[in-house]
Amino acid sequence: MPEPGEFEPPADVDNPLWLLVRRYARPYTLRYILAAVGTLIAQIPQRLPALVIGVALDAILLQDTSYALPMIPDSWIPTTTPGQVQFTIGLLVAAYVLDGTMTWLAGRIEGTARLQTLHEIRVDAFEAVVGHERSFFDRHQTGDIMSVLNNDVSNMNRFGSNAYEGLRLSMQILVAFAFMLTIQVPLAALLALMPLLLIGLSQWYMTRVEPRYEDVRESVGRVNSRLEDSIDGISTVKAFAREDAERDRLESASRSYLDHNWSVIRLRLGFSFASWTVVSVAFIGLFGLGSYLILVGTPPWFGGSLTAGALLTFLMYSKSFYAPIRQLMLDVLDSYEDALASSKRIVSVVEGDHPNRNEGQELAVPEGRVEYEDVSFTYEGADEETLTDIEFTAEPGSLVGVVGPTGAGKSTLTKLLFRFYEPTRGAIRIDGTDIRDVSRRSLREHLGYVSQDPFLFYGTVRENITYGRREADHRITGSEIDHKDVVAAAKLAGAHEFVTDLEDGYDTQVGERGATLSGGQRQRIAIARAILKEPDVLVLDEATSHVDNETERQIQRSLDATAGEQTTIAIAHRLSTVRNADLILVVDGGEIVERGTHDELVAQDGLYADLWRVQVGDIEAVSEAFLERAHARIGESARGRVAEETESTGEVSR
Repeated sequence: MPEPGEFEPPADVDNPLWLLVRRYARPYTLRYILAAVGTLIAQIPQRLPALVIGVALDAILLQDTSYALPMIPDSWIPTTTPGQVQFTIGLLVAAYVLDGTMTWLAGRIEGTARLQTLHEIRVDAFEAVVGHERSFFDRHQTGDIMSVLNNDVSNMNRFGSNAYEGLRLSMQILVAFAFMLTIQVPLAALLALMPLLLIGLSQWYMTRVEPRYEDVRESVGRVNSRLEDSIDGISTVKAFAREDAERDRLESASRSYLDHNWSVIRLRLGFSFASWTVVSVAFIGLFGLGSYLILVGTPPWFGGSLTAGALLTFLMYSKSFYAPIRQLMLDVLDSYEDALASSKRIVSVVEGDHPNRNEGQELAVPEGRVEYEDVSFTYEGADEETLTDIEFTAEPGSLVGVVGPTGAGKSTLTKLLFRFYEPTRGAIRIDGTDIRDVSRRSLREHLGYVSQDPFLFYGTVRENITYGRREADHRITGSEIDHKDVVAAAKLAGAHEFVTDLEDGYDTQVGERGATLSGGQRQRIAIARAILKEPDVLVLDEATSHVDNETERQIQRSLDATAGEQTTIAIAHRLSTVRNADLILVVDGGEIVERGTHDELVAQDGLYADLWRVQVGDIEAVSEAFLERAHARIGESARGRVAEETESTGEVSR
């Protein structure tokens, strides 16, 4: 059972790397075959120079034998020494040109296929990530997810490149061995014993390096997570002067990555030294044996005499034989093990248990009635319920306010409406349809949402306001949103005035996460985005938390103006935001403890009445029970901060 935050592929996936190869490389099989054929053809002219030089050495320089080449008629070969030199040069030029041409063509075909394969893996991995529901993002840190989408997917590119190189090396080995057989069969047979030692070494290496690469990939994710947290929270880091603490945390994560990576490097160096020793001994032994046979003569059973030129050619071919074997064992197998670790994380995301957002029927919303029927919910891993027996009805076109202390479960209540999580018990219905029976895509197309911490994308004000409308992506729809609609939504949200004061108006770049705007301005852009979508049900989660009183009143007037057109559920700390609501729900400890209109709840003299007195400044009228509870919450919060600081300090020290 994987720990929370770990990426593990499904149990029925035996080899996640080959799963990715079968799924994403198969459509480009023809391209890969053509690249393989081109690579094979290129190996023949690559081996010709060694053969030609060996023959030229014996025939032209040593003049021990006549100038003869396999498969070339003697009538083509000049009889004079200058002519043979020119013929040799011509053959070498032709071999190099053919080799370069075929290698370029094969590399181009393979490269386009490999990059297209990588592109589809990355896009599908991203689609799978955004297809996961909120519980997935609760378990995994953003930096670790980014590591899968970036580092692990890019690692597959390195494997693809090395796999193609492995194919080239394999063909080079086969062609070189075939050429050696034409020169001296017994020597070639002896040389063929050397790969057996390298195969044994590679098995030893693979069994030890695989778990180490898994540790490396996990540590990369932790480093990315640490960087993501520190950079995203840079304002908080600086405000609390915690730069040194963040550096220590990053150093700890980076040290773990260094240690795991060094563990791989040490093992790789050991394997490299051992394999180099094997091939070096083989080369020296081959030279010594060949020299001995030339000096004393070859025995009759050895298969003919051996000349100096033939030995030189054989030694050159032997380099083309055992050096690729060593490189194949070292680089290709190494990248395979690294890619295998990455593929486990990618397949965990792509094949993991995530719902199909298009699965289910289409939702029809003729009115906009929202009903919660005995809804209870418990977060994964939690011991206690977050919501218990929530039951209420938001009538079509009504405004329902949800208020209560911090941590009461207000936001969770609306997250269930979007199916970010599924209720443990009970049902949520829209116009009588259980939302579990409809597709998530269809459900969310009818909903609008503004959070207390609104997210703006890098782009213009206009692009952020139109983000919720499908027409915003005119590449899909072929149409664009009328600017008048954008302005109308901005006016309702109280954003038009400040937007027109910006240097480029609605075409002003807002920066990453809306960094160039104030919190209140970001909030109003988010509200305009929700209004422009024209949802049947609008959810406001502390939507006025970052705006001033005047803007809050303006937004309140806008909500009143759109009353009856959509059902609105508004979570609020500022009770003035929902004072005119048709129904106010008071949530405490995950339960609805009071409900009614503002006047009715004040008259009940309960929790809502105390919250109202605090906000209007009538502290003396607040009940003793409320004050004791507030003091207890402050104490718990302080203890929590101390525990968190202690845990952080311990993490750094570890």
